[in-house]
Amino acid sequence: MKKQIALVTGDGSGPEMMAQATRIVTHAARRDGIEIEFVNTPMGWNAYEKFGDTTPTESMKTVMDLGLVFFGGVGDPKFDKTIGKEKPEMMPEARALLALRKDMGLLLNFRPMILMRELAHLSPLRSEFIPEEGVNMTFIRFLLEDSYFGTQDLISEVPSTVSHQLGMKLKKDVTGNEALVSELAYYRRETIEKYFRAAFSYAQKMNLLLTSIDKANVMARYAYWRKIVDQVAKEFPCVSYRHQLVDSANMLLFKPEELRGVVACGNEHGDILSDGAAQMVGGMGLMHSSAVNPDTMQAMFESGAGTAPTLAGQDKANPLGRILTGAMLLRHISADNGALAIEQAVREVLREGYRTTDIAEPGCANVLGCSEIGGLVLRKIL
Repeated sequence: MKKQIALVTGDGSGPEMMAQATRIVTHAARRDGIEIEFVNTPMGWNAYEKFGDTTPTESMKTVMDLGLVFFGGVGDPKFDKTIGKEKPEMMPEARALLALRKDMGLLLNFRPMILMRELAHLSPLRSEFIPEEGVNMTFIRFLLEDSYFGTQDLISEVPSTVSHQLGMKLKKDVTGNEALVSELAYYRRETIEKYFRAAFSYAQKMNLLLTSIDKANVMARYAYWRKIVDQVAKEFPCVSYRHQLVDSANMLLFKPEELRGVVACGNEHGDILSDGAAQMVGGMGLMHSSAVNPDTMQAMFESGAGTAPTLAGQDKANPLGRILTGAMLLRHISADNGALAIEQAVREVLREGYRTTDIAEPGCANVLGCSEIGGLVLRKIL
């Protein structure tokens, strides 16, 4: 069976990392009888150089037609501070990444954080806080609405005199000279219910505790969130769940055995907490994630590890987050054997002591470049 997938190689070191990830994913998929064809889909500052747009119309059409995209990350401070300053509407994180999430309806953002005892030396946590069996927590971030999309989604529904009085502005319109700036944050009942039915279903399937993160002691939208969680939970009587305030959840990252299982977060809270958890398990270079529309099953697979622009062209960036993201892609298209092979290969490479510069211990003798560590992973799955 053949499967076409849109490929955004990205900015900075993105193309180097994605070169390793795509060849590994292509080989691993054959274990399940799937031949993957990656369709080049330019986005980011690299696309601007060729097309005058960080998100060309044709690229967006390719993604929407195929319904699946392997996303290598966009953004580069060099261009953010020059072209981006002159043309803020071209900033690729918003123009490309947020647009894809919104247009594809990617409500569920899965971010697994797996901390193995044998790799405890990668974590800044004290070893006594890492149980023998390790820690497996999966953040499921609510990827739409909230504060990231509120003003953009609702400003047209607010009379201009009111929006002006309240200081409502889109990010691109902020000058720094305003006396007041505000933005809207919101949740819709239909969307929260859909999100939590998916989160509870996942927790039920995996037999995991579900922890719902909120700030219900202060914010109205999270008081609303908490009430709807309790309503949806009645549909899943076999799933244990609890409410956790985001500030105390932040402290639990230092004792991850207390935050194991499914962690359900709003857009803003999920963004912040999951990045902190990524550092807990060894660094952003290992981070992997998927974003899924639960109705259409369209999906984007993005490591969340950034573009490492300062390492571009040096073959030093860590491709393991991209490679593990590729495993999530394979599992989404039912290539489970290939996904498992990738995950096992990455763990074996790490257990054997091989590192990239970002996760190397002082004095580590097995520090490899991007292509070298990618090659090790590939050889283990062939």
